[in-house]
Amino acid sequence: MKFRMNKLALASSVLLSAFVLQACDSGSTTPSQDTATAEKQVTAEVTAMKTLDINVIYLDRRMLPPNAVLEVTLEDISKADAASEVIATQSLTDIGTPPYAVGIEYDASKIQDRHRYSLRATIKVEDSLVFTSTTNINPFAEGQSKPIEIKVDRVARAKTAESDKKANAEFTNTYWKLMSLGENPAKLGAGDKELFIQFVAEKNVIKGFSGCNNFTGAFEANQGKLTMGPVAGTRKMCMQGMDQEQAFLQSIGEFASYSVNGEALTVKSDKGVLIATFESRYMN
Repeated sequence: MKFRMNKLALASSVLLSAFVLQACDSGSTTPSQDTATAEKQVTAEVTAMKTLDINVIYLDRRMLPPNAVLEVTLEDISKADAASEVIATQSLTDIGTPPYAVGIEYDASKIQDRHRYSLRATIKVEDSLVFTSTTNINPFAEGQSKPIEIKVDRVARAKTAESDKKANAEFTNTYWKLMSLGENPAKLGAGDKELFIQFVAEKNVIKGFSGCNNFTGAFEANQGKLTMGPVAGTRKMCMQGMDQEQAFLQSIGEFASYSVNGEALTVKSDKGVLIATFESRYMN
């Protein structure tokens, strides 16, 4: 009898131990299962994020001020009687000159087959709209180019007497194509590239292309008067344009006064002799 009781006790002990071990094992796997589930969720979220590569351009001849802000937006335009739903947006500051490369991330899980989508681009200066896109561009259309190109147009302003006074191109921050040196028409330089100069206001520097080499220097402008600093440049040798390059670089040191009439810039020496003429161009 005693032996049977001992066997029962032993069997009960084994069963109890197995139950405890099973409970411990079950408890220990719960955190790993939770971790695996969380990792799957994160992976799914990362997989859902995609990027649209975009180039924004404009064909205006004038450069933008340093505080211009570019914004590109992906919108759902399916509802004709409601405002567009913003899917994603991307802003850029200190944008410089076009083209502007923009990567806009969006959640692909929000894109529905039967909905219509469009990209919109704007450029603002101090919250004032300066450029905007004017056509619908479906980034998901079959055969859409990559990167996607968005052209923005300058926003028309109501003409006033004040705006007429500002019709001249800005002297600074404008791409000025060389049209003539003295009385001689300018020729294209090496690689059929046009000669140009820019007067960058932010640091009072000049930069440009002189026919074979790029150059840079310093300047000061005050009420139509110019003071030019030393000019430095690269030192390539070209089969074409070297004589004109030397004449152009030498003439820069003689710049003493300037006047802007519409899109034309005229530069003269301190004796009032015509040095060079330029026209504003789109920065390319």
